[in-house]
Amino acid sequence: MQQFFQHLQKVALIFIISVSALGREPLSPHIHGKAELHIIMDGSQLFVELNSPAMNLLGFEHAIHNSEDQAMVENTRVHLENPNALFIFSGAKCQLKERSVDFSKILKTNEHKHHETHGQDNDPHTHSHKDIEATYLYLCEKPNSLHSARVLLLDIFPNITSLHVQWIIHNQQGTNTLNHKHNDITFR
Repeated sequence: MQQFFQHLQKVALIFIISVSALGREPLSPHIHGKAELHIIMDGSQLFVELNSPAMNLLGFEHAIHNSEDQAMVENTRVHLENPNALFIFSGAKCQLKERSVDFSKILKTNEHKHHETHGQDNDPHTHSHKDIEATYLYLCEKPNSLHSARVLLLDIFPNITSLHVQWIIHNQQGTNTLNHKHNDITFR
């Protein structure tokens, strides 16, 4: 698992440098309705990273308060731990080797709580924004055959209205914005 994260850090650094060279900035890390997906091919290894506000995936961002919250976390975990239902990578024969889903910010109970003032709160610093991150490592038999992907994430998590995808595949890079009507990526 440590090797996976070392590779992911290396590839993330390459990606950040590449995006900066294009003059583009990554999305703000926390906008409800929006999420980010990074897809990077390094040799035969395909790295996928999802970053999303917890609100998009769970419908809440507070610590778990009751059995309904816990059930929603577990249901979301089941979905995120099954990336074959989230992503279809055409032609490359990619097999999942490792995955990591991080709910730690939701599971912490001593985080700052929302400050409530009769249902209104004008101070954004009193809110505790929480994100969920999922990372996946695939090993692909035919990496040169990867030319497209279908992302089914928005079908499973309808609160994601816009998915910003940044990718590096076959020494090419690009960005796409996916939504409920458009969930295909062509790596060209």
